[in-house]
Formats: sequence, C-alpha cells, structure tokens
Amino acid sequence: MDHSVPLHPLPSRRLAPGRDDGYERLMRQVMEANPDVQDTMDVAAVIESTGWTDQRVESAFGYASVFELAEQMYLDIKRSVGSQPIPPKVEIPLSVLLVQTIRQVLHGFTFALPMAVSVLSMILLHISVASYLYFSVYQATALALATFLSFIATGGFSQAMANTYYLLVGLQETSMVERTMYLIMRWGFVFSVIVALTVLLLDTIFPLMPISLVLFMCIYTVMLSMLWLSFSGLYVLRREYILTLVTALAILIAYLMWTHGFPVVVAQVVGIFAATVVTVVVSIVILRKSLIGTKDGGRIIKTRMSQLAYTTWPYFIYGILYFVFIFADRLIAWSTNTVFLPYDIWFRGQYELGMDWALAALIVPLAAAEAMINYVMRRMQTDEHEIGQQDVVVLTARMRRVYMTGVAIFLGVAVLGWAAAHVMLLLVLHLPGMQNAIPVRGVEPFVLAWASWAYVFLAICLFNILLLFTLSQPIPALRAMMTAVAVDLVVGLVATRVFAAYQFAVIGLAVGVAYLLIASSAEVWRTLSRIDYMLFRIA
Repeated sequence: MDHSVPLHPLPSRRLAPGRDDGYERLMRQVMEANPDVQDTMDVAAVIESTGWTDQRVESAFGYASVFELAEQMYLDIKRSVGSQPIPPKVEIPLSVLLVQTIRQVLHGFTFALPMAVSVLSMILLHISVASYLYFSVYQATALALATFLSFIATGGFSQAMANTYYLLVGLQETSMVERTMYLIMRWGFVFSVIVALTVLLLDTIFPLMPISLVLFMCIYTVMLSMLWLSFSGLYVLRREYILTLVTALAILIAYLMWTHGFPVVVAQVVGIFAATVVTVVVSIVILRKSLIGTKDGGRIIKTRMSQLAYTTWPYFIYGILYFVFIFADRLIAWSTNTVFLPYDIWFRGQYELGMDWALAALIVPLAAAEAMINYVMRRMQTDEHEIGQQDVVVLTARMRRVYMTGVAIFLGVAVLGWAAAHVMLLLVLHLPGMQNAIPVRGVEPFVLAWASWAYVFLAICLFNILLLFTLSQPIPALRAMMTAVAVDLVVGLVATRVFAAYQFAVIGLAVGVAYLLIASSAEVWRTLSRIDYMLFRIA
C-alpha cells in the first residue's frame, strides 16, 4: 500500500489525557535525522527508528498508526520549508575560529598516529600488527587477501555505526545508543565470519589454494575484522589517541612473543586479540560515562534491525564501495600473470611497497578535511544571511564560488601532503637497514609516482563526497563512487593485459580517481543549483 497519499481525511491532532504534546519535538527530530524527506515512508522510518509504535502514537497523538501520523507530519514538514525563519547570524571571533580550526586539524592528524606507530615499529623492531615481514610469499598473499576481506566485511558497519551514533545522540535517544552501537558491532563480526566461511566453502568447491593457507586467511580475516570494528567504536567516540596506545600495546605483545621464540603468526594473532579486547572494554566505559546525566524520558527502546538498515544503508554501501575502490588496483596487480605464478592471485611486494608510501600523501589532506568542510558550511551560512533566500540566482553563484574556493584550498593542502610524503621518503632513504623498505627499485618508483598523484586528487573526491553527505545527498555520492569502481577495474584490467605488466594496474586507479573527481564535482555543482531548498537544511 502506498502510504504517501492519504486514503481518508486526517484527524485533527489531539492529546491523550495526561500527556504533553510532543508532536513539534518529534517533527524536529525527524527533520534533524533526515533533512531531505522525500515521502511519507521517509518520515515513518525515522519515527519508528526512535521507538514509536502504533500504540504509542495513538495514545500520545490520537492517530491510528505510525503511517497515519507520518502522513500529517510529512505535510507539516513541507509547509515549514518555505516559512522557516533564517536563524540569527552569530558572529564568531577570529581567534575562536582559529583555535577551532587548529583543534580540528590536530584531531584529524590523530587518525594517522596508529599508522605512524606501526611504521616506526617496523623500522626499529622489524615487526608490526598484520605486517607481512618474515612471512613467506604464500603467507603474505593470504594476509593481503585477509586484509582486503576484513575491510570489505567491516567498512559498511563502521560507517553505519558512526552515522547512527551521531543521529541518536542528536535526537537525545541515549537509551538506544549503547545497545545500537554494539548491535552493529555484533552484526559486523557475524558478517565477517560469514565472509570467512564463504571463502572456505568456495575454495573447497573450486580449489585455488591449499586448505591450510585458506584457513590462515580466514583466521586473519576474522581477527582483523574484530580489530577494525572495535577501533571504529573509539573513532566514533573521538578517542583516536587511545587507538595509538592500543596499537602500541598490540605491537609490544607481538614483539615480546616473537623474541621469545613464538612464530610471528601466533605473536600477531595474540597481539590483535589483546588490542580488540582492550578497545571494546575501553569504548564501553567511555560510552557509558559520556551518557551519564543525559535525559531521554527514561524510555527503554529495543532497536529494530530493519529500521536500522533503512536509515543507515547509504553509509553502509559507501563504506564497502570505498574499500573496493582502494583495493581494486591491488587485486588486479596480484592477479596479473606475467610469469608463472603458483596461484591465480599472488602477492606483489614491490607494488604494495609503492602503494604504501603513496598512502602517506593522504595524511595531511584527510587531517584537514573536517576543518575544510566546516569552513565551506560556515561560509554558506554567512552568505545565506547576507543575501537571503529570495535571490536564488545570486545565492547559487555565491555558493558555487565558496565551493570552488574550498576546493582550491583543499587542493593546495593535498599537494602539501604529497610534498611532505616525498620529503619523508628522502629523509629515511639513507637510514641503515631501510634499503628494502624504500620504493626505489624495479617497478616501485613507477607505482609510487602514479599512486601518490592519484591520492592527491582522491582527497578532493573525498571532500566532494563528504560535502554531499553533509548536504543529505548520499545517492549522487554513491552513484559516482560505484561508477568509479567500475572504471578502475576495467581500465586496470585492460592496461595490465595490453602492456603485459602488473604495475600498470595503478593506471586504473588514476583513471578511476579522475572520473570520480569529475563526477563528484558535477554532483556537488548540481546540488548547489538547488540552493533555495538546500538552505533549509543548512539552517
């Protein structure tokens, strides 16, 4: 049944005896949760996700069902778009803005600290978490595939977890936060086990690798998935510095076990498991402490998985697509059979070394991403007050200039990140014991050159996608990302087969990034053309 069109006259809203009228508050919650409601179903989904049932709706507001309430609320929301007053402009002192920007950038850099600790431990201790040093090429292949599978299995759940946490905290539904967070984490773990078992089953039916190697890969897939899911909890709670300490703890455990005669595989698994347990316990403690003193009416609401899936699916899909895009060229390089290979997929250490160093170019722009998005949104709000919503043409032109300014600044930041990565490479080039860890041999410089510039422009793409999600436009972002994945795969496959060399898989990444840059920029440009409607969301 289509609930977007009323089938009978809607009743006038009435209050149940002894109840406060929470209709306006509930409508504000719906508008905050989904500023771009398209129909009654969108409204009903948010209402149900906050725990309202047909019985509660009838008792509180006099409507027979959630959908009947959603019909009226959808009409009220649409009417409010045109009449919504522009909030008063608040002047923020320049010193405060400067301090906020510095704090946001520093917070962004904390994302890179665990990776920095891992790199430092590789240089000093020659061991890290999930590193392939001291592994045979057979084991390195299994570990590389396990890393890919773990990110695919958990990427969507991590994105859904972050979105749900901020949504529920914003709606003051604090009784749902903890159980919902760990419901997502639990399903992420279950999904990673399903992925591992599926790989094991497929290898049994279509043998590609020895069963011992596949079991090794499956164990690492599940262990790494547990680690990424537990890390996501602390990222959501903005406690990234704790992740650095946990990463150091895992490395220390692995190092001590390894130096005391344990196999490096066993040492790493124990370190990963210890880090996972510590992270989960710490995140539970922090979460419960952060919710002390919050109010939500004392209601205990059970989270429905169907409601959760409906409200978070765009973020879930984006999390998967992002890691498929990042790993697509690697999978093509590993599967390019230029010489005899024992298996259809074979780890290419030189290709991976070039890609790993290229990733360093993303550290600086990703650290500045939050500050840049806040800058663009703040400028848009300022222009809204100066011009108003009536002169749409002028306002659209101004917003597009703000966007282009933001892109230009962010491109400069990305180039700075590229330069910083290469300066770091030159600094460690002549350090003793680093000859095999520097991409200067064979195909490594070629891969590094193409990938590092691709990552510079990928930073702009991620800026565009983040802006689209901020403006409640996930579908255009997903459309651009999905097509970019296809471009990456097709171009990479053609390039490696035409030139008969695995290193040309990086060209697929570069062309995929070029397409994503054009497509995501066009989607933002089109979104800003609807600025008269978008201003309601920004307000």
